[in-house]
Amino acid sequence: MKESKKKAQRKRVYEILKDFPQTTKMIQLNTGIPRENITRHIAKLEKRKKVTVVKKAPCEITKHSAKYYSSEQKYFEPETQSELFGSSFPKHAGVYSQ
Repeated sequence: MKESKKKAQRKRVYEILKDFPQTTKMIQLNTGIPRENITRHIAKLEKRKKVTVVKKAPCEITKHSAKYYSSEQKYFEPETQSELFGSSFPKHAGVYSQ
């Protein structure tokens, strides 16, 4: 598959996940994209922190246990990395001096 087609599919998966959380089967039915492609696109989007798992529950279509994904920011964990060190960093000799 051409890279441009992959990018177009990935973007479509990302965009449709803004509407409401969906399983890979639901995405397949809503987009026509093959499920195996959706799985790869979601893996890349998860790695880039663009998609997250909202819940694990039976799929509305297959009734099997499945992950519901979303790209809506309200479902993402808040970023806490900046809180690790507080508001001031210790100054080390010569490292931060100007």
